[in-house]
Amino acid sequence: MDVLLKWLLGSAFALIAALCLLLQGLYWYGARGLPEPLPGPSRQYPDATRVLLWKQFGGHGEISVRKFNAITYPLTGLAFGARYLLNPSEELQDPADVRVLEIASNYTGDLIERQAKPPSSPIVHDSNAGSNAEALRRHSYDWYFKDTALFIKLSREWPATRMLDMVLEHADYGRGTTGLDEAAHAYFGAPAERLSQLETVALLTMKFAPGYIDPYCDATDFRAHFVAALAKSDLAAVEGDPMRPLSRLKPIACKTH
Repeated sequence: MDVLLKWLLGSAFALIAALCLLLQGLYWYGARGLPEPLPGPSRQYPDATRVLLWKQFGGHGEISVRKFNAITYPLTGLAFGARYLLNPSEELQDPADVRVLEIASNYTGDLIERQAKPPSSPIVHDSNAGSNAEALRRHSYDWYFKDTALFIKLSREWPATRMLDMVLEHADYGRGTTGLDEAAHAYFGAPAERLSQLETVALLTMKFAPGYIDPYCDATDFRAHFVAALAKSDLAAVEGDPMRPLSRLKPIACKTH
């Protein structure tokens, strides 16, 4: 009996060790093509702006993102899946730090792809369909491993504030703008540093609202989301019309439906 127990424990330990080595190997495989250093935001935003964004993600207290590795990352995913299976009716959402890390990782991955893309690549039509299909599958697998490795690498190398800067700089805020700086000028005619807290929250509202709603053209829908965003930011809406503090908002020509 003792021999059998030792054999079972030894086998379990060997299996766990092999799995850990496999996961670490997959991480190294995905990380091998990532640039050093990773491309990041071109500027730093004020701490007050970062806090407002952090609260929109549902964050509370100190801004921080946990560090993942090749083992804890899949375990976190399994734990999330288990919670859903145990209570499928519950509306689950990733924690604030995971959401920040995921979006920052997506923007960083897009930036890496753009930097690696040649200026112009001729389209080559290969009549060998089997080879093309195999190449597409290989690219898909490579993309998955690379994306996972980037997620882990960012969590270990970047502070949470840098991730928030990445989100602020690369998010789409509508009106053809990318990044908080462009949006601040397009909507309020001022740089991001000169926006009031309520004006900053107004721009963040458009990032987190489901679908694009312009504060001028879709004022009614925007107002409801804006009030909710102010509550997340621990800012009180102005009594009467919460849009009153947005007096600098620039009008635009609205599309008719």
